[in-house]
Amino acid sequence: MSVDTGSSADISYLSTYDKLQLPLSHIQPIATPLIGFTGHVVYPLGIATLYFIVEEGKRIATIKAQFTVVDINDSSYNGLLGRPILTVLRAIVSPLHLKLKFLTSEDIGEACRN
Repeated sequence: MSVDTGSSADISYLSTYDKLQLPLSHIQPIATPLIGFTGHVVYPLGIATLYFIVEEGKRIATIKAQFTVVDINDSSYNGLLGRPILTVLRAIVSPLHLKLKFLTSEDIGEACRN
């Protein structure tokens, strides 16, 4: 996953959704297009409610999140984490350090890019 603090949506690519072996019937259709920074318009397949887990050792945060599912195959990521998930996780992102700090029920976890 990639973190995009400018995105107002959490995105999952259809190829990622397929790898999870989830039925397409769980995707709720939506008619709202996504418009990127360059003005490029993408029409999503819909919204899927999924559990999202971020962890570092024993520090784990699990949330239920709504991912907008799009059929785009030109990305090296599984999806994008936008402001909705970052807000729920109460996360702090440091792009310079490639780190994400997040709250758990007991502590603060830290996810780093490998």
